Amino acid sequence: MRNIYKGTLIVLGIFILLLTGVEVHYQVYQTENKDLSAFIRVADGLSINYLNGTDIVVSKRNEQVSFSITNQLSETLYYNIDIKNVQGSLSGVTYRLSSDNPSISEAIGNLEQNAISSRVAISPGITHRYTLEIINPDANSFSFELEIKPEVVENSFANTILLDNDIKESTTTPFSASATDNEGLIRQSTELGNIYYFRGNVQNNYVSFANQLWRIVKINEDNSVKLILNNTTESLIAMNDSEQAGNNDFLTSTAYQNLNTWYSTYLAEYDENIASTYYCFDNSVSTTETGEITYLSNIRLFTDYLPTNTCGGLNVSSKIALLSADEAVMAGASASDNNSYYLYVDGLQASWWTMTPNKKENNTMSYMTVGANGSLIGDVNETSQLFLRPVLTLNRKTEVTGSGTAEDPYRLL
Repeated sequence: MRNIYKGTLIVLGIFILLLTGVEVHYQVYQTENKDLSAFIRVADGLSINYLNGTDIVVSKRNEQVSFSITNQLSETLYYNIDIKNVQGSLSGVTYRLSSDNPSISEAIGNLEQNAISSRVAISPGITHRYTLEIINPDANSFSFELEIKPEVVENSFANTILLDNDIKESTTTPFSASATDNEGLIRQSTELGNIYYFRGNVQNNYVSFANQLWRIVKINEDNSVKLILNNTTESLIAMNDSEQAGNNDFLTSTAYQNLNTWYSTYLAEYDENIASTYYCFDNSVSTTETGEITYLSNIRLFTDYLPTNTCGGLNVSSKIALLSADEAVMAGASASDNNSYYLYVDGLQASWWTMTPNKKENNTMSYMTVGANGSLIGDVNETSQLFLRPVLTLNRKTEVTGSGTAEDPYRLL
């Protein structure tokens, strides 16, 4: 009897130990996974799955973060991808964002600008899957919170522009010729939606912003509005200094460094109105048997005369950039002189840069520029000293007053 009692105690003890182990293991699981419920969030019709969590800690030279976003509603929604609550220095840290979202299949940027992407459109029932590769060359230790938020807009600058203009479905002059008349606002359909761009001698696309006068270039598919400075910056700048010759990374170019300085001086206090968006650095190329590299933009604009709003190269994420050569042609530029369209600046003594490369030969780059006479020039050495015309994109939620004329430009409310 005593042996039976003793055996029962032993079995009971083992059972208690097993229960204790399970409880301890469960408590560890709870501790390690206490934020699991926060990994999936639903807000305003978007289901956001933070596969690595929202709090990201980086200490290696390379980290990858994955997340996905699903539109659960029957209407197109928009969202922003940002980082916040940064602890540590992000100096020199860049990122590469890849996705199955066709509008952002691949993009690069500097992580310290905090806004990774703004106003991304997502169609009903669609899921966008992302991988954010963080490139940390000095292996610095830092952390940040990844934040994906829906963007809801009621009245927008884009709607005001559309109401103030008669929409045309085609250009009056072909893209092979200069647009010297007022061709107005033209709609172009893309796989991501409609783009509306101004062409020719338009007089109602003026915007007063940040104590500067700007011109509206176009309304993007997501209803954000792209602007170009109505004049140039004061200094003549190389796209790349001589020691950078051959550099085909726009984000490390001399021109981009100067644009960032200009932004810090004139636009920093208006930062909340400016979108971090993607600008096209079209580095798609064809290579000859001798190794000469010609960028496809040269063939597209000087042979086929078919400018495009679809980026065949690399999307560069930034709050400031330059106009693409395609956009200059859509505005009215051609290989001929044109002093009668809205991009022409009277009295310039030099050309101004676009961000569209033209050719690479003997480890030297050339770019497309817009001449002082208003023409599109196809082959300018990267070390040439030219003007900059900053380009930015206003947030979709921007509301304005005014009529867009030089006397009564649009002004932000």
